[in-house]
Amino acid sequence: MKKFLATILAVIISICGLLPCLAADVTACSCGQAPIIYVAALGSGYVFLDAGTENERTLFRPDINDVLNDFTPLLGAAADLISTKDYDAFGDVLISCVNASFGMLALDNEGKSHERVTSEEFHPDTADHGDNYSYYFGYDFRLDPVENAEKLHTFIQEVKELTKHDTVRFRASSMGGVVTLSYIKLYGTKDIENIIFQNCPLQGTAVAGELYNGLFEINKDALIRYAEGALPSMDSDFLGAILYSLIEMLDAAGLWSDILGMADGIILNLKDRVFDEALIPIFGTMPGIWSFVPDEYYETAKTFMKLDERTHGKLLEKLDFYHYDVQQDAGRLLRNAQADGTNIYIVAGYNVQRTPLVTAYKNTSDGTVDTQYASLGATCAYIGEYLPDDYKQAQHTDKVYMSPDRMIDASTCLLPECTWFVKNMLHSTTHSGHDVLYGIFHTSDTQITVFDLEEYPQFIKNDTVHESFIPVTREGTPIQEAFKDAREMTSFLTITKLIYTLFEEFFKWMLG
Repeated sequence: MKKFLATILAVIISICGLLPCLAADVTACSCGQAPIIYVAALGSGYVFLDAGTENERTLFRPDINDVLNDFTPLLGAAADLISTKDYDAFGDVLISCVNASFGMLALDNEGKSHERVTSEEFHPDTADHGDNYSYYFGYDFRLDPVENAEKLHTFIQEVKELTKHDTVRFRASSMGGVVTLSYIKLYGTKDIENIIFQNCPLQGTAVAGELYNGLFEINKDALIRYAEGALPSMDSDFLGAILYSLIEMLDAAGLWSDILGMADGIILNLKDRVFDEALIPIFGTMPGIWSFVPDEYYETAKTFMKLDERTHGKLLEKLDFYHYDVQQDAGRLLRNAQADGTNIYIVAGYNVQRTPLVTAYKNTSDGTVDTQYASLGATCAYIGEYLPDDYKQAQHTDKVYMSPDRMIDASTCLLPECTWFVKNMLHSTTHSGHDVLYGIFHTSDTQITVFDLEEYPQFIKNDTVHESFIPVTREGTPIQEAFKDAREMTSFLTITKLIYTLFEEFFKWMLG
């Protein structure tokens, strides 16, 4: 009898021990759609001064009225500069305005925020998930990407708990790619099914590298291309056409040269003061912005930005860890992720004029991130140029990684088979066509390559008019390209560009 009771008791205990497991199985979500987390771009999280008090102010993204108030004194100073040519007096006002508007964003010598300055916290608040829903993760752009990666790890665990899924899917945009790389370095990718890197500075940006080395330049042609490159993303295509016409007429009248002549005088006389008294104190201790500095600029940037071991030892430890253990190790980190079963997709824009503030203004880009850095190593022709006619694909393989327009050799990318290039894609500006492509990426159990999708080859052209993509073909003459754009993406803007191109080419022909 005792043996019988003991057996019954053992069975009851075993069943009780299994109950939690059975309960977990019952509560686990069976939808088959792991939640998607959108790791957002720079500026995704607000930064506040004196949050929760009557003096609360949004430092980033700032209220436009606050910025206008801060910079109002500059109007009178600019008028005085025109008449007096007193650059130092103008500099006093300019530096004062910059510090008034952005000074409290500065971190201390260890890369820590002032106690009065705090940032928005992000936590998931719903169990809703699926292919058409993304959990938004934002962060304080100023801080160490590793610190933000730790917060992302907490966010992931919260999403998993809410949705009852063991894994998640990622879409990382711009600086979100920096945070994602840092996350992979710290935690691996066992929790992540796939990652889409969209216009991410995975190896930095030239604008950060050059500004952090004091290499400042404004080029007229680059400025015009930059202004016109943003027009296709405007809500009003008609307004875009009007602005395009205005930009071209100002150029024809020579007014751009006059404006830039004044800007050159300000740069020549005030660059050193502005860096020393405003830019270096504010941005020099931000690990987040330092993460954008490419390898070829990094060590010299630390000297130019006046960082030294004695004063900034702990900050330098943070900067060096990201730069050498994350950014420079990106290839190995992503290959290991693929080996562990995580699908990786890299999307890089090209043929858009990059920020025209630095000597590297010729780099092709998405308007912000240089294509070579977003793609982890593509060989790119300068903006408006082509690789030489006799250029051969750098990496010898039976697969073709050359763009039909002779602007990009993708064979030099770290992951050429899973890197797509979108011509004329403005930085992190998407439409429903992107949603379709990303949906294909997100729902595939296996790694898709650039050779697997006939409608989405490695090189595609952004059609903002129809919110779709067009396979890139070989470039023709300017007139042929203008006709092709007007035919494929008929709009006020493309027709206006065609008319101006016809006139420009006609006058070139007339002048011999």
